Amino acid sequence: MALSKSDFKIATSCSKKLIYKKLSYDTLNDENEYMEMLVQGGHIVSKYAQLTYPNGIEIKSDTIKDALEETRRLIDQNQNITLFEATFLSNEKIIRIDILEKKDKLLNLIEVKSKSHDSEDDNYNAKRKLKEYIEDVVFQTMVLREVYPNYEIHSYLLLPDKSKRTTIEGLAGWFRVNTMIDEKFEIEELPAQSTVKFKKPLVEFKFENDPNRDEYIDNLQKDSLLTLMPVDEEVENMMNEIQQRSDIFIDILNNGIKPEHYSIIKNCKNCEFNLGAEKEKNGFRECWQELSDTEPNIFDLYCGGAIGHYKSGWYFDELISQGKVSFWDIDTDRFRNRKGEFGSRGQRQLIQVQYTKSNSEWISSELSAILNDLKYPLHFIDFETYKGAIPHHKGMRPYELVAFQWSCHTVNSPESEPEPVHSEWLNLDNVFPNFLFAEALMNEIGTTGTPLMWTSFENTVLRDILGQMDIYDYSNDNLKEWLINITSDKDREGRFVDMNKITLDCYFHPDMKGKTSIKSVLPAIWKNNSYLHSVFWFKKYAPDSTDNLNPYDTLEPIEGFLESDEVIKVGTDAMRAYHDLMFGPLSGNSQRKEQLKKLLLQYCELDTMAMVIIWKYWIDKCM
Repeated sequence: MALSKSDFKIATSCSKKLIYKKLSYDTLNDENEYMEMLVQGGHIVSKYAQLTYPNGIEIKSDTIKDALEETRRLIDQNQNITLFEATFLSNEKIIRIDILEKKDKLLNLIEVKSKSHDSEDDNYNAKRKLKEYIEDVVFQTMVLREVYPNYEIHSYLLLPDKSKRTTIEGLAGWFRVNTMIDEKFEIEELPAQSTVKFKKPLVEFKFENDPNRDEYIDNLQKDSLLTLMPVDEEVENMMNEIQQRSDIFIDILNNGIKPEHYSIIKNCKNCEFNLGAEKEKNGFRECWQELSDTEPNIFDLYCGGAIGHYKSGWYFDELISQGKVSFWDIDTDRFRNRKGEFGSRGQRQLIQVQYTKSNSEWISSELSAILNDLKYPLHFIDFETYKGAIPHHKGMRPYELVAFQWSCHTVNSPESEPEPVHSEWLNLDNVFPNFLFAEALMNEIGTTGTPLMWTSFENTVLRDILGQMDIYDYSNDNLKEWLINITSDKDREGRFVDMNKITLDCYFHPDMKGKTSIKSVLPAIWKNNSYLHSVFWFKKYAPDSTDNLNPYDTLEPIEGFLESDEVIKVGTDAMRAYHDLMFGPLSGNSQRKEQLKKLLLQYCELDTMAMVIIWKYWIDKCM
């Protein structure tokens, strides 16, 4: 049983996960929409990279044996050659190299990653951020050296470069993920995913069969947004460590895992193999045994995992080592900071413990004053944005912000059942939308009243758009002044009010546990205050007998053009839907565009209505 690169990655995070992976245990990644989106983005970048090496040959053999033989044959028969997915096996380790250049007795190993990189950053700090990816390169270089000990080998990362800007309009539309194909090898971007359940994205180059294909390829090469980063020095520095780790992991595969190879720690909270008690094969439960049934759990504590970082060790690891994982095992005196004081985090933790014990909500005496300070009209605002490795529009850099949608519910006065007036904007044209986005919002809410957001995300988006005005030489003095006034920065305080911060400072309900996201606060309030269900403006989120249903679960599914029910419930879905709207295989189909439009609008509308519901409840309790 050979150790692959994805095996190495998952074993590095936890050796026990290597066993679960080889036994094909189900994982949270199997249905993780966000991770799947990242994987698809990674394969698009890989396709982009391959096109910049137009003479490369892809190894497409059906079996690992055939791939190994074809790779060896092509290298032996050609003095100079470039291969994609070159496959090698040595000393119970197997690798696939994204791009391998052979130039006589020199081999260039090139690992393609969709991770963003700025070539203008300090070189040391840039590579420090890429440590995980450099480890991948070290593992592959180690195997390649074993196979070709007499060759000179150099190692590289090939990454999207945020310092570069494309000269091509609609570049993202040059690549389409049309179908999913059976993947004979492992998906390295999802090292803990059950490989039998995932299918590899089939990325199509739009101009593959175009008579002018070579011209498009030439444009890609000239425009290349990828930077080749040499990492030979880092490879040498890390080689012994990676070799030692690999030997341990191979021994585990051959002889089984021993207690000294792993331990249960606070990082287990995010274990990919924790799918719930109903699953027969649950890696987390196998490791934690009866401790996994403890409720409430220490992991429910707000920012609990950070306790103890300034002392000799993490507090949760200390508790876990003693078999104490109950929420009630937590010593509240440990909430003190390094000065021995209960800082803002410690105070929040104390509140959570106290009011979880009494099973009651907490409302700060300061909430009423905060709400009274809000100036009407109140504008509850939510944005949807997109960031992708391959830019949508000319002049954009990789991972540059695209602001494509906003929703706003405006409450004009503090009535007992205020009428929230809804407005919205969604970009439906294949143009750079950011300035139109901001202008539409400015024209809607103007300079009066209080704009409210949940977390600082909306503030960050508008601040980015303010910076883009100079970069793109976009002239609108009114917009510039409005953006300066509404946003906060290190040298100014803007008009935006953060409801997440109000929650942290002033509100807690035990059903929220340690979370303050809107998707935790809304269900806690909605479920425990049924009178809200009869408020006229909220009624559509309390259908029939399902009054306690999470409002996000009431979003209307739409029968999609692809013969499946679709519904957008999280921001990742919105990003994918927007990209599909602009560049998907059915982006030219008017019916499909209407479906995606409806999905996006109803999701974003609920985000701002959720803010109104929470505000309405707070007003009722305080006024």
